[in-house]
Amino acid sequence: MPLTEKEIAQIEEIEPVLLNQARAALQDAPRYELSLELATHLEPGLRIRAPQPRAKSGDSSEPPFPLDLYVALPADELRTIAALDDGPRAAAIGQFGASFMARLRDTIQSQLAHEVDLYAGVQGEAGTLAVTLSDV
Repeated sequence: MPLTEKEIAQIEEIEPVLLNQARAALQDAPRYELSLELATHLEPGLRIRAPQPRAKSGDSSEPPFPLDLYVALPADELRTIAALDDGPRAAAIGQFGASFMARLRDTIQSQLAHEVDLYAGVQGEAGTLAVTLSDV
């Protein structure tokens, strides 16, 4: 279920912390562009993009393509994190970050195993691939 405008405002307050946790969970994160997408008409999610590689032959219409992955995040988890007071919120964000990489790997293995190489930053087809982060 999409977030309300009030929930989006609450999550935007802690967005830098959530992105830092996601960066820490992704070992090669400095080379990825990470952003939260929280629009009221979409499932909230994390966009993970690899930079465009330098074209070898000038033809970018053949695989592998740079990673463009939309990871739908459990809205209930985000709501819970946003609604907590500062101390418990920090602990909840830490727990989210600590579990993020394992959950992301599990999600990709179960849904996109043959399409995404997270560590190489490539995917087998053009466009945005989407997955839903597995539950805790």
